[in-house]
Amino acid sequence: MTSSRIFITGATGFIGSQVAAFTLRAGHHVRLSVRSEDQIQLLKSRFSEYVRQLEFVVITDLSNSDAIKNALGGVEYIFHLASPMVGAGSDFKTSYVDPAVKGTVSVLDAAAVKPDVKRVVVVSSGFAFMPMGGFAMPGLKVYENSNRSIEVDMDMEFPEDFIGETLKYQASKILAHRATLDWIAETTPSFDLITLHPSFVLGEDLTQVDETPKGVNGLFVNSLLSDKPIIPSSFVDVRDVAIAHLKALTAPVGPRGTVTEAIIDGPTIDWDTIVKFVGDNYPEFPLKLSGPFPEGMTMDNSRAEREFGIKWHTSEDTIRSVLDQQVQLKKKASL
Repeated sequence: MTSSRIFITGATGFIGSQVAAFTLRAGHHVRLSVRSEDQIQLLKSRFSEYVRQLEFVVITDLSNSDAIKNALGGVEYIFHLASPMVGAGSDFKTSYVDPAVKGTVSVLDAAAVKPDVKRVVVVSSGFAFMPMGGFAMPGLKVYENSNRSIEVDMDMEFPEDFIGETLKYQASKILAHRATLDWIAETTPSFDLITLHPSFVLGEDLTQVDETPKGVNGLFVNSLLSDKPIIPSSFVDVRDVAIAHLKALTAPVGPRGTVTEAIIDGPTIDWDTIVKFVGDNYPEFPLKLSGPFPEGMTMDNSRAEREFGIKWHTSEDTIRSVLDQQVQLKKKASL
């Protein structure tokens, strides 16, 4: 397609930085939303080859729909990625649910009054299609169009640990996606709406600056260093998530006034295969993980393959991209 102007939220994050990089490489003009002025210089440095294609707008609070409206002049497409991550805060409602739901609805409200906007792509999560705690259920099968069957108790109590924070994050994803479904049913905008639902996203982290991996990369590496996996072996390469955004610009969609959902998940792999691959190819890695392992989770990624035309990176290529980066950063730290 020809060059377009695309507005992106969340470009300072792990996934968002790769989405911005791929979008710029594809020749598009990109307007990045940042929370503060100091992030502008960081992103200019990160994307120094593409400064002429870059614009920035400071929006301190994405629940401010008016601020977003003012940032959408001339914009044809929107990639909305900004949302609270695991560890965002202790309070379920104010740290997770409110920012996730209000941020998404504000972006949609702003887009609805801008006739130039042709399509909005919202990044949700595979978690939005799982029952609460489903990521720990062996053999779980995950499908699109299942969000409304999932119950979330706003008064539920969470463990004071990583599992509790993950559950808060999952609930925010379920509720934000439900708010998206409710919004389009009530509004029927003139633009198309696609939601992307990645599984656990792995790959090169453009935001990582030291030898300690963060996010899912960190959970993956720490799983290899542990007695048992911290997360299921349901991974997608961050490059494929970025490619999915570009494919979403022209992918077929459902009838006007509906949400087109797409699970973004890579090739099926199990922890036995991962452990063997790491042991064979990274003999210096202090691998501790060993089986037997529970049955893995399955996510139906057939729409993304069939209608978006995505050809996934191999699991081995994805694992290499994570571990090779850690090796390089560790060497750099030792100099």
